[in-house]
Amino acid sequence: MQLHEVEEVKSVSTTSAANQSLAEGWTLIAVVSDSGGGARYVFGKSEQAPKAPMSISAAALAKANERL
Repeated sequence: MQLHEVEEVKSVSTTSAANQSLAEGWTLIAVVSDSGGGARYVFGKSEQAPKAPMSISAAALAKANERL
């Protein structure tokens, strides 16, 4: 994701919250120091949802190749 594509931003301060954000589809765009000496994880999301990879079985792929 390019920074100009970011539509929504959030920051969290724990690694568990950062991992949860990643699991929810957020993209990590920065890790910065906070005023207490800890870290803040900054995430962004674009309006477009990322496309899921295609899942094609080997049998379906073989069948499609037979038609070529």
